[in-house]
Amino acid sequence: MTIINSLSPATAGTTAAGLSGDNLDQAAFLRLMTAQLKMQDPFEPLDSNAMVGQMAQFSTVAGIEEMNASLRQLNDANRIGDASSWLGRNVLLPGNMAVPNETGQYAGEFMLNAPASDLSIDFLNNSGQIVQAIELGEQEAGTIAFEWDALDGDGHPLDLGALKIRVNGGAISGLSSWTTVDAVQSPTDGGNARLVTPRGDFWLSDAVRLS
Repeated sequence: MTIINSLSPATAGTTAAGLSGDNLDQAAFLRLMTAQLKMQDPFEPLDSNAMVGQMAQFSTVAGIEEMNASLRQLNDANRIGDASSWLGRNVLLPGNMAVPNETGQYAGEFMLNAPASDLSIDFLNNSGQIVQAIELGEQEAGTIAFEWDALDGDGHPLDLGALKIRVNGGAISGLSSWTTVDAVQSPTDGGNARLVTPRGDFWLSDAVRLS
């Protein structure tokens, strides 16, 4: 909408602080309106009806922006409420790191982009050492799920902590692993909620699947 036809360089400089890109807040609008009144031609005063129309138009736009902000806050609150039902459940999250579940098992999946004749998966510790290698052999293209119980000879969990996953012998995408949701974090600044997991914090939108 047109607010003002012309401003002197000095006046324009004082009003620029209220502008951000193409956005005009209420304070900047009032400054522009005041400047317009000061700079008007006394022989051709501004049309009061036009000014009232401008103010009404700005109020309408401001009201819509406030309504949109309220709707965004409500939407965030709904997402937080939905995510609270995820507590304690397993969620598939993207990345090449995996952590053991409550029984010590590592599990995940990836997309094999083309058939492979000799596919394998390595689990590596923080030092880059391979602690386990799984041979998958010949595989057709598609989703490949994997799991490793990580038990010792007596059936006890090895307690290896977080491990890096490396897939060999094929072109892949979408590498993900399962972990549990320990908490749902709602930022104090009103930002989007995040999932707190043993693998770290993730946005709700990062979740590939929930079980």
